[in-house]
Amino acid sequence: FLLLDQWRPDWDGQHKTTRTGPLPLNMPFLDEMRRRGTQFTQAYVPSPFCGPSRACLAFGKEYDATGVMDNKRWSLDHTQWTTVYKLLRDEADYHTMSCGKDDFYEWDYNFPKYANNPHNMPLMDLGFADAIRSDGKVRVAKDADELFKDEAYRTHLNSITVKKDDGTDINARQAYKGCMIGKGVPDGCDATSFQNEIYPDDFVRDKAIELLNRKPKEGRKGGKPWFMQVNFPGPHPPIVSTSRMAASVMERQWPDPINNPGFMRCPQQTHKFKLSNRGQILPPQIDGRCNYAAELENLDALMHSIVNHVQEMGELDNTIVIVAGDHGENLGDNGASGKGMPWHAAVSTPLFIMGPGVRHGRVHEGPVSTLDLGGTWLDYAGVNTLAPEMTTASLRSILSLDMSIPRRPHVSSGYLDWRTVIKEMPTSPEDPTPTSYKLICAKSPKGMKGAPKTATPYPAGAPWHIMLYDVMRDPDDLEPLDQLRPDVIAELLPLLPEGWCR
Repeated sequence: FLLLDQWRPDWDGQHKTTRTGPLPLNMPFLDEMRRRGTQFTQAYVPSPFCGPSRACLAFGKEYDATGVMDNKRWSLDHTQWTTVYKLLRDEADYHTMSCGKDDFYEWDYNFPKYANNPHNMPLMDLGFADAIRSDGKVRVAKDADELFKDEAYRTHLNSITVKKDDGTDINARQAYKGCMIGKGVPDGCDATSFQNEIYPDDFVRDKAIELLNRKPKEGRKGGKPWFMQVNFPGPHPPIVSTSRMAASVMERQWPDPINNPGFMRCPQQTHKFKLSNRGQILPPQIDGRCNYAAELENLDALMHSIVNHVQEMGELDNTIVIVAGDHGENLGDNGASGKGMPWHAAVSTPLFIMGPGVRHGRVHEGPVSTLDLGGTWLDYAGVNTLAPEMTTASLRSILSLDMSIPRRPHVSSGYLDWRTVIKEMPTSPEDPTPTSYKLICAKSPKGMKGAPKTATPYPAGAPWHIMLYDVMRDPDDLEPLDQLRPDVIAELLPLLPEGWCR
């Protein structure tokens, strides 16, 4: 399971154009995933925020059922809960592995993210048999070593010396700080000091291969069955490219955000080249849609190298490969960047699945939930009994076209001040063509952050506000239907959580 952080649904290499222009993104590995497997064009996350989305996946529960409402630490109650990883390990006898920025509870029994536990937090069994856990981009740069001892990526950076453009030596973490947050040694961030050898996504790829190389070979015929979750920190901000990555995208024109022309323009197309001891060379670059693309193209190559390693091990023909994001990224549309919003760019993500029994070259256009990836793993592993209150289902009926396997009739998502439900329905009583309607309930104006100018305004003093969109005909949420289709609203309202717009 290759999991990207903050991955916008239409920036997947398959969408060649957007509302504001062509999208020249090259992702050959995902092209191969689509040819050899199934692509989902409406994959929704249970919550468009890192911690909540991943907690839903781990516990197999919807957003409101987990109690993980934002990125703050999981509560003490969660330490007693069962995860899908634990079921895979203990019930299906899988060797479960994880590496990278997982956003899970820090103090696992066997694989705590940090060597120290200053607040004596209770330990939890996340369900992994092996893991190399690391922090996200900003925490690695900002947090002090003495407070977060032996976190894998910090330790790696602190152990390496790199050279600057002028030939002087510098600690790799100082170069990393300079590029990621503008701190560290003065002028520590340059084309020579900050290369892919110390880049966070490349580090996670290396750890994934390390886990694969040390997994046990004993067990069932062909070796012990295994599961691995690879948690890449990119393309989550800070959006930073090494010199090579930045140069690879600077000659292409990238589409502007919707209703926000000129925002997030490519910085390397306006900045001058920087002189170095190797001649003229582009320094690392930060921000801009082009550097978001550079991160994605680098991630595409890293994912391919992991899957290629599985193939070299002789195990790819018996392996299900899943690529998805934990949530999307608004990327400047309608003046808003980031996540946590109910708009399609934030609440949806790319999803590709290939492997034995998965239909080749199929595109599934109906709504699905990434919450059901856990149920899909358990289904393939032969685990028939879920933990109490788990509601994760299986996508296997879609992957194999076996309609005897039940699937959820609608999908849900939410974050703090809003909830949404998406359901495939006939377009209208007169038109039976299937489409997907999305109903949004906002309980305050905060729930409408990043709303398009065409959205109906939040009524002053109202306890909530309802919005409706046809996702298939209007994926950019620009044509509200809440005043036009009361019949659809009436059908979707009962599917919202209790207390939301009803």
